[in-house]
Amino acid sequence: MDYKRIQTTLIIVFSILNIYLITVLLEKNDELNFGDPSTSVNLEEGMRNDSIQADELSNVQQQIPVIKTEKDNYLEENMKNLSNQTTQMEDGKLISVLTEAIELDMAGAGTILDKLAPLLKFMSDGNVLKAEEYTYFSYQPINQRIIFVQKHNNIPITDGTASLIFYINSDGEVSSYDQTHVGASEAQGKDRTVISEKAAIESLYLNNQIPNNSKVTNITLSYFQTLNLNDMNIYSPMWYVEIVRENIPIQIKRVDALTGSVITAPVMVEPEADPASQSSNGAEVSEADVADGFQNLKAIEAFMNETMIDVEAANERVYIERDE
Repeated sequence: MDYKRIQTTLIIVFSILNIYLITVLLEKNDELNFGDPSTSVNLEEGMRNDSIQADELSNVQQQIPVIKTEKDNYLEENMKNLSNQTTQMEDGKLISVLTEAIELDMAGAGTILDKLAPLLKFMSDGNVLKAEEYTYFSYQPINQRIIFVQKHNNIPITDGTASLIFYINSDGEVSSYDQTHVGASEAQGKDRTVISEKAAIESLYLNNQIPNNSKVTNITLSYFQTLNLNDMNIYSPMWYVEIVRENIPIQIKRVDALTGSVITAPVMVEPEADPASQSSNGAEVSEADVADGFQNLKAIEAFMNETMIDVEAANERVYIERDE
């Protein structure tokens, strides 16, 4: 059998299928009417009636690209160099329990970075691999964690695949952390126009994703992983949103910044407790995880629109091979 010719034919078929799917996707996007003035008025009024607080929401539509990141095994290859901690790798994540906990005074005076000074010193002293690549992103007191993330062109990756999460124990000390890491990143194709901050919150509200008596905070344009290959990952624009309620752990909501659809399941499991106090648990795959895979397909199609091979050129190659 001529496997090369079969492979080329399959590439052409799947490319045509992708073109069709992308066309359908774009037609659906044209039907969306985010930012309509009357809808905005209803949104603000509805949120007030439901006792949902939010700062003034921007209507600005930014432009950012889909990105590609290289895969690496840096954490696994270098965790043996870490001292004063016990480490292990689990599903690409470095999990560390500190020999001596780090004392923090999060209730004290000063900025958040002032309060994190002992932790930042711990990082800069070589106790965390690639610490210089991570930037402070979020402090979640009820969730008992402090989150740092990697960025591409100053836009954070907030899906848990490029994060450094420190866990606070019952004494208010950092006793452990887990870390994920991605290699060098680069833009793929042209910049994409994303939905506005207000449109993202509108999508969450209309899909009943914001509970009453809550506050919407930390609305951040960021990236989430949409394609995981052997040697690289593809990331698409996403709006990251934190929902705060009294005495309840912070909820994380995500909106696809290209389509405006709600991402209904986390890209990665987000542990709610200190790993130092947990026993080993098996991972489960839920129906929500499967549904999220289909949700991510839209962003993958958007990426394929930029990187797709020239179908006509591929056809010509088939004809040349056939003549030969």
